Amino acid sequence: MPKVEVPTRYRGPTNGLGVVEVEAETVRSCIEAVEARHPGFQELIFDREGNLRRFVRLFLNGEALEREAVDTPVAQGDCVQILAAAAGG
Repeated sequence: MPKVEVPTRYRGPTNGLGVVEVEAETVRSCIEAVEARHPGFQELIFDREGNLRRFVRLFLNGEALEREAVDTPVAQGDCVQILAAAAGG
């Protein structure tokens, strides 16, 4: 099963879970699978139009994905990592 690594600042909906194993075929469906179990998670990653939020970066097995590549296929054992950039001044 692919797994999703959840950054600390996004663990509210997952009740503190740092890794969630999912059944999914793409990076996007991995996020959707986490949402199905932990409502409120997906809105941290995608906006209402389904686009990646401005300060979120996704990685697949440690390699950065382009913002438009959220429909990249995943395989058994793959790991989707989420980087939640902090902004402020």
